[in-house]
Amino acid sequence: MIHICLYAGLGQGGDSQPQHHHTHTGIIPRIGGLGIVAGFALTYLLCFFYLDHMDNKTLVHYGIFVGAAGAFLLGFIDDFRPLGARVKLLAQIIIAMIAHECGLSIDKIGIPFMDVALPLGIFSMALTVAWIVTIMNLINLIDGLDGLAGGVGLMLMALLAFLAYQSGVTISLVLALGMMGAIMGFLFHNFPPAKVYMGDSGAYLIGFVIAALSLVNSEKGTVLAALIAPVLALALPIADVAYAMLRRGIKGLPIFRPDQGHIHHRLIRAGLSRQKTVVFLYGISLFALIGGLLAFSYQGRYLPIFLGFAFAIVLFTLKGQNISPEVVQHILTDSFQARQDTKNSLYLRDWFTVEAERADTGQHLWADYRFILKKMGFCRAELSVKGAVRTFFQPDTPHDEPELLWSETHQIGPDVSLTVHAAKDNFSERQFSIISDIAAEAWSKAAVRWKETNDSSLDFEAKASEASNYREQKARNLYRPTY
Repeated sequence: MIHICLYAGLGQGGDSQPQHHHTHTGIIPRIGGLGIVAGFALTYLLCFFYLDHMDNKTLVHYGIFVGAAGAFLLGFIDDFRPLGARVKLLAQIIIAMIAHECGLSIDKIGIPFMDVALPLGIFSMALTVAWIVTIMNLINLIDGLDGLAGGVGLMLMALLAFLAYQSGVTISLVLALGMMGAIMGFLFHNFPPAKVYMGDSGAYLIGFVIAALSLVNSEKGTVLAALIAPVLALALPIADVAYAMLRRGIKGLPIFRPDQGHIHHRLIRAGLSRQKTVVFLYGISLFALIGGLLAFSYQGRYLPIFLGFAFAIVLFTLKGQNISPEVVQHILTDSFQARQDTKNSLYLRDWFTVEAERADTGQHLWADYRFILKKMGFCRAELSVKGAVRTFFQPDTPHDEPELLWSETHQIGPDVSLTVHAAKDNFSERQFSIISDIAAEAWSKAAVRWKETNDSSLDFEAKASEASNYREQKARNLYRPTY
């Protein structure tokens, strides 16, 4: 029996709202970004009033402030009224395009060790937008463990302050130092156990400032080196996100679907506390930061030595992971064969989520849930919601023979849990884990959709609110639960 905890605290008004793939409990405000943006705004005002007039009142410097404000507002809105992934991506692209038009752009690439600059021409905007959007999302994606995104952001600001000092870019130096102070103040309240989260507002703000100051520093130095330094310092989140996308793609899952396979999740499952996990990841990030410094300093002379040392560490780490061509081949074969089962389960999840808008009672929605559990291939399941338990089983299946079954329990919310069972003949252990995770996610998403539609928590005795218009009433009339 495998037990997995997958929820994040309480929703507004004290109602439990299952949030799949989160691991925190309790009510923790996501307003840390307010403190960070206040520190950034104060630092910018100091730059505006006290730095050289000719150096400060330029379109580039205004672009930093406007872009940072836009990134913060985008995240702030998303923290309180979640936006779709496409809407957020479109907004990020617009922010990056405005920054490009203000002069925060990659116009040419200077090759290290050579006095050669390659103009980018029409590709300048595309590369600039890709750079800004990528860094914004990288910082947001690593904000899954208390103190991690803030600590990595602090190290990057220290790197940018050093690069600005070396390049003689005063405004970049002052803004980086100001952001360091703001992030340090935030970390006092965010280090595990966190009392406040930075939210998307803080993550997008930090990401934009990192991307923007990297471009400002590159104006008086080698462009490629100025950009490579932050990339090397972000080696940990880049590798983690790249592996997550590969992992999900092989399994047939959406590449941006959250999961519990990130490096900090693995370290916690291995027995490390949250505090030790974040300190360990700080150490890796600090090591990568040194690589960023070597890429910029001494004309990159010592960078090959650093990269060779890092490669040796990777090989040493992989040596103890029992990885062989046969193991890799088995994983790939199993994954490709199971991709269609995964896609079918995702379709069932999405259908069930939509049904939560039309369902008239929680009991009828449970009937639909039994239907998708059957179609996903489970032979037995128990769903507990606020102490009430409902069971499902398929006759003529080995649902009462534990030695023939895979079993897994998902804690979906503070008072919601799901235990599922499936015959070992029908699933590999890896595929069973994926499908059971999707089944738990289906109930979690339906509970959130029910809350949005009816303004009440979902349980077996829940009843839908009165329809507010003809379309909703028609949908209710057409709704037929699957018994």
